[in-house]
Amino acid sequence: MRPLVQSRRLKGGGSSAPASALRSFFLGLVRPSFADLGCGRTEQVTYVTDLLTRFARTDQLYRIRNADGRRLETVAEMLLELMREWDSDRPYRYDREVEVRRHCGDYALFMCGLFRDHVEGHSLLSYYLLEGPQAYRTVAERMQMTHSEEAAVFWGLADQFEQLSGALDYMRKVYMRPVAADNTHAEVLRQLDLN
Repeated sequence: MRPLVQSRRLKGGGSSAPASALRSFFLGLVRPSFADLGCGRTEQVTYVTDLLTRFARTDQLYRIRNADGRRLETVAEMLLELMREWDSDRPYRYDREVEVRRHCGDYALFMCGLFRDHVEGHSLLSYYLLEGPQAYRTVAERMQMTHSEEAAVFWGLADQFEQLSGALDYMRKVYMRPVAADNTHAEVLRQLDLN
């Protein structure tokens, strides 16, 4: 699996893609994909678009680190790190749990959607389809406890996780082919290497 975008620059030395242009690009893929399949409410389309925009940068995709500063690259590693933190002498940090759980859900959704063949090839699909929604449920519960209005978004992501990941897989297969893209987006899609 190749990273989508190396930090702020495309592989091959291309120029920085402004976040708003990248977001517009992903919105132009997510919206019709979800509409074709009749899934995803407006807030889910927005959330998934923002997720793809964020994860286009590898430093965001692998931003969760352990206590030693090593980046964690799997959902299992992230969850184990949370358990280690609970077992340590350090005080419980609500914000850290929400951050890691949200990232677990995001990472599982992203991988099950755009890199499904990779996930299946490593026999992780059923694990990610179980842990992704559970991570979002935990985030929703924690946010609900603090009366955050965002809790509803995470309940929706948890409830629709399998459909949303399937819609991202559909998007990759139908809308993310360089042949189908106009000249503006063909190079970005070649860099994504999702075919």
